[in-house]
Amino acid sequence: MSLKKIVLLALLASPLAALADPIYALSFLPAGFDAKAMNSAGRIVGNTSAGASIWDGSALINLALGANSYAFAINGRGDVAGALNSEYGQPFLYSAGALRNAGPVLDEFQTGRVNGINEFGHVAGEYATFGGDQHAWMDANGSVRMLGTLRGWETWSVAMSINTHGQVVGGSTYDGADSPWTGHAFLYQNGTMQDLGSLGGWDSFANDINDAGQVVGWSTDETEDMVPFIYTNGSMRHLGPFEGQVAFGEAKAINNMGMAVGWARYSWSEVKDAFLYTDGRMADLNRLVQGADGWTVVEAYDINDAQQILGKACRMGECLSVRLDLVSAVPEPGSYALLAAGLVLLAGRRRAGSRESVRFS
Repeated sequence: MSLKKIVLLALLASPLAALADPIYALSFLPAGFDAKAMNSAGRIVGNTSAGASIWDGSALINLALGANSYAFAINGRGDVAGALNSEYGQPFLYSAGALRNAGPVLDEFQTGRVNGINEFGHVAGEYATFGGDQHAWMDANGSVRMLGTLRGWETWSVAMSINTHGQVVGGSTYDGADSPWTGHAFLYQNGTMQDLGSLGGWDSFANDINDAGQVVGWSTDETEDMVPFIYTNGSMRHLGPFEGQVAFGEAKAINNMGMAVGWARYSWSEVKDAFLYTDGRMADLNRLVQGADGWTVVEAYDINDAQQILGKACRMGECLSVRLDLVSAVPEPGSYALLAAGLVLLAGRRRAGSRESVRFS
């Protein structure tokens, strides 16, 4: 086989879509809308002065659940969950136009809310007693299960997210904690609450889990600094340096592709920037947004499988909820060069012998 054919085969066999970082366009949500979560279609649930509402991309729709209704979660079919009467009140699930209470039956001295919902409408959340104890729970079609704790010397646990397999994550007090308020991230599955540990410090907390069982959140490290983590394949690890520098922060959400978002700040600064974690590294989201016009995305709350990102952007003291929509994933310049070289070789081959075709066998 000739050298030209060997080179051409190598070029064609190599991936032409060696992709650079994704590029995003920024869209502002209506003023006064405090966005909380986003579903697979990019619909966003949150709260206004009129109560729980949904932004569908063009209009803000109030759910007519009362001015003191608060929404914190939405799934792909448009089910919404949160709390009535207060941010911590009566947990609810709103599905197909019908409203029902969610979670355990609460008395007048207890308050709670739903924090997470999966695609089947199963929800997970928390409630607190008058004495200050907190209890994590899940509710699958009206079947309520209390999740317990990691057996700390004070009683508290909070459920934050539930995936399609019924796995739940959050935080709980644990044996050996240095204070009543210290907790560890947990993974609840098959009736058991598993302690996910920490990155060397006393504290950790899980915010989200995807359908592959990957968990993200924050943990303190050996110096008790707060850093973002991902838990996968049975171990917790730091998401890594932020733009090549040591950084603190928190991972808030992860999609089914393993892409995570949150906020980070450099070790010498108090200024936050939203980040996107993909391909094993963290990138400043502001470096990936085109046409930001001076706005800085300071936090990212959610990311769906279409790679849309929900967050908050600020400029000159004003902050608004925003959605970032993927514009393109641009091939690396090297990919264009490889493709061009291959085409040149192919053209030269055809000129040298017009009757001979390039075959792959």
